[in-house]
Amino acid sequence: MEGFVKKTELRVIFNENDSYHGNSLCRLIVEEAHKLGISGATVIQTKGGYGSRQLVHTTDVLRLSAELPIVISLVDDIEKLNPLIAYVKERAKGGLISLQEIWVNRK
Repeated sequence: MEGFVKKTELRVIFNENDSYHGNSLCRLIVEEAHKLGISGATVIQTKGGYGSRQLVHTTDVLRLSAELPIVISLVDDIEKLNPLIAYVKERAKGGLISLQEIWVNRK
């Protein structure tokens, strides 16, 4: 594929209220990715979802505690992502970590 390079996408999915030693897990992951020189991070706040515990979380105003899912998407070479994966595994109590090979066209 002309003009495209193979990279790896790392996705980390957890609840917006997840923390590590009183600090937002989302903020910690993004800051660590920046320190590691990972190309970029995109944080996506969702409107709802459910995970392995089968508890549905939504923005429905009738719910008292939303605990909405957060998705952090990072794209770089797997060698650069590996230290971040270890960092996340140390700090996340649950959630999901996924990897996918993708083709990227940088303009």
